[in-house]
Amino acid sequence: MRILRILVISILGVLTGNCITPFLPETEEEKDLLVVKGMITDLYGVNTIKLTRSVPIDRKNQERPYTGCTVKIIDDLGNTYLLKENRPGEYVTSPEKFQGMTGRKYKLTIDNNRPNELRRAYESGLIEMIQVPQIDSIYYEKTDLDSYFGIINGCQIYLDTHDPLNKCRNYRWEFAETWEFHIPFNAVEHDTCWVSKNSETINVKSTSLMAVDRITRFPLYYIPPYTDRLKVKYSILVTQYSIDEQEYDYWAKVRNITEEVGSLYDITPTSVPGNIYCINDPAETVLGYFSVSSVCSKRIFIKDTFTGVMDRYMYCEEGSKRVTGTLDGVSGLGSQWFVLETGFGAFGIPFWILSRFEDCSDCRMTGTEVEPPFWHDDE
Repeated sequence: MRILRILVISILGVLTGNCITPFLPETEEEKDLLVVKGMITDLYGVNTIKLTRSVPIDRKNQERPYTGCTVKIIDDLGNTYLLKENRPGEYVTSPEKFQGMTGRKYKLTIDNNRPNELRRAYESGLIEMIQVPQIDSIYYEKTDLDSYFGIINGCQIYLDTHDPLNKCRNYRWEFAETWEFHIPFNAVEHDTCWVSKNSETINVKSTSLMAVDRITRFPLYYIPPYTDRLKVKYSILVTQYSIDEQEYDYWAKVRNITEEVGSLYDITPTSVPGNIYCINDPAETVLGYFSVSSVCSKRIFIKDTFTGVMDRYMYCEEGSKRVTGTLDGVSGLGSQWFVLETGFGAFGIPFWILSRFEDCSDCRMTGTEVEPPFWHDDE
């Protein structure tokens, strides 16, 4: 009887396993809130301010651009720069008319100007653009990991920087990584491609409690062996920002929350106040942050041997088939079956190895054949 009960409970568990409703906590994201994301820098070029309206967390992949607003940058001398809406919800500066300057202060103003909505005006405080020092060095060290196959290598990337003037006490970093990969089969025409990705982690550091404004061996990024990033050649471009104490606190709190919840909800937390407020209603919650920063960047390349780097194409011959003589009778060639290998067997009879996986026969499925313009800068 006890066995039957356990069996019934197990069956019910299987039957109801796909009917579990995800837990969605009640948050202010359920309200219709303004979300501000943007930065101005001292680099020549376009600066972008992105305005959206919040969405419930169960529809987080949707986006609601906030269009038709009047968006301005105002400096501490009273100069006003009007931004243009070039795409829905994206407001940009003109490179010919605006470029940030270190030592100056800037604020953002937003007027919704929407006839069917209650008039709302928003702004930030004045934020100083602090001169950012250069990155001293970016370097890597191999790490050893025990695995079933023995010792395998990861790669830890570090950063050193310092400010001899002791003015930039709070730092933030972003990076863009690019790597080359090859498809290892002899019948593949498009076999060499590159992949680029932007950083998704929050990297900030403060030296405000240190006697010397110096950062050494900051662990910027770890590359595990379970990726093909280090198989051929890898590059990382690191961008360093100077931020004030308020922005440092903002990013540090957001980082702590994202580390706790990971990608479970992937929302802008209302518990972390930004630096935009509503003039008409100071109690209104505004999400996001307006950043003002000086910028510098540095690139390194890694072309080394790492033990145990993943072979991303180890699955390609799973369910493959061998065809001899001719391919004329293969149904679905190029749509269901893809040529990986070709050669000659006994008595010079040609053969082909076919795979069900298109990305195993064309690197353009996961990357681009266009070589990055900087790819030989280390040579």
